[in-house]
Amino acid sequence: MRTKNLFRGVLITALYVLTYINVCGQEELLPDRPEQSQVLNLDLKKAIEIAISTNPTIKIADMEIEKADYARKEVIGSLFPNIGASASYQRTIEKQVMAGLDPGAFTSGIADMLTPIYEALAEMGHPVMPPAQEEGSSEPMKIGMDNAWSAGFSAGMPLINVPLWQSIKLTAEAVNSKVEAARASKIDMVAAVTEAFYGILNAQDSYNVLLKSFETANENLRIAKTRYEQGMASEYDMIQAEVQVKNMQPALLSVQNGIELAKLQLKVLMGVPSILPVSVVGTLADYERDMFEIVNISDVDTTLADNPTIRQLEVSAKLLERQLKLQKAQWYPTLSLSFVYQWISNNNDFKFSEYQIFPYSMAGVTLSFPIFQGGARYYKQKQARIAYDEMAYTMENVRQQLGMQLQASIDQIRLSVEQIGSTLDAVALAEKGVTISQKRYEVGAGSSLELISSENALTQARLNHYQSIYNYIVAKNALDKVLGNAYNEYVR
Repeated sequence: MRTKNLFRGVLITALYVLTYINVCGQEELLPDRPEQSQVLNLDLKKAIEIAISTNPTIKIADMEIEKADYARKEVIGSLFPNIGASASYQRTIEKQVMAGLDPGAFTSGIADMLTPIYEALAEMGHPVMPPAQEEGSSEPMKIGMDNAWSAGFSAGMPLINVPLWQSIKLTAEAVNSKVEAARASKIDMVAAVTEAFYGILNAQDSYNVLLKSFETANENLRIAKTRYEQGMASEYDMIQAEVQVKNMQPALLSVQNGIELAKLQLKVLMGVPSILPVSVVGTLADYERDMFEIVNISDVDTTLADNPTIRQLEVSAKLLERQLKLQKAQWYPTLSLSFVYQWISNNNDFKFSEYQIFPYSMAGVTLSFPIFQGGARYYKQKQARIAYDEMAYTMENVRQQLGMQLQASIDQIRLSVEQIGSTLDAVALAEKGVTISQKRYEVGAGSSLELISSENALTQARLNHYQSIYNYIVAKNALDKVLGNAYNEYVR
């Protein structure tokens, strides 16, 4: 019995230890839970700087610039000499044959050529006997060696190559295109972060307005219950107050959920983990101390010289123009320099120590002139011309659309400024109306319905006021995005 109890104790202890180890291991695999001290406090400038430095879209745009620069350097490398080394071995299986060769006729011909020389030497007192001519045969004779070895270096470089020069300029324009694309990505990112940031402020201010109204409704419900218990108010008044409280709870939950979604959107734009808690600093009410400016179309640069889309199209037009010049350059001749230095050895065996190695070198220039390629160059040039002409119409169309966006943003700014002034007056009047209705309700001259209506009017007036401020910020942000020169602090 004691043994069984001991075994049972050991088994329980082992299970406990294994369970503890398993739980600890799982906790290590789980991400660390953010502490309260790890909350990231954000203002607009900090949020934009984080987004530009960590957002994957911005990183990809910067990498595209680097890749285009490497492509440019690759083409520039074609201007330098191209040096290579090579080695080869050839084994002759069947040697070449010279058929019909008569050695006697061959030596006879040589003797005839040397006769004048022999005669001149005889006159000078140096007689020389010509070699005896042998009768030959006309049998075929094999020539060549069994083994052929060669090794050496070769080099070549272009001296005049107009298409290559145009390609280098084309890749330089491609780098500029990637730079403008990266700038446009940063401007879009700054505009998106700005709108998301102030969207959070608008949601938070709206939540505070609803929360304050909810607290007021709870206080009205408490007063209504007290007055009903004292016989100073009807049951209808108490029910109205309770209905007001119940109706505001879903709105509070909805706005609170909207705040979390807006923060999640900002985290995605910033490229930070979604589990990281963030706190957005400031309120839209801070803008009440600022002067809201009405922007006129005459005060902005309607040429849109800094607009990212226009600048990208201008670079694209230069690219197409350079491609047209590249196609025209295909008609020009090219001049190149070449140099070869080799060591050659021919033999019939593999006695490497007895090999005789002979050097061979050659330098030359090559002039190549394209004459006819089936019309390919002509039609490619026509295509490049059409693409270049199309870009002019594209830019004109885009300018018209951007001009419309510019005017719409200015109109929205003007409307928002007027709405800010009217909603601010409405808030002041609604606050005065709530004060009057509260006093009337306290002395029994007013009903609970009148008090609830005045408080709802105040809540709506405050929400409209913050919404008008947010509309102004969004319109101003859209205007800055179209102009493209308002974010130079962040776009380098």
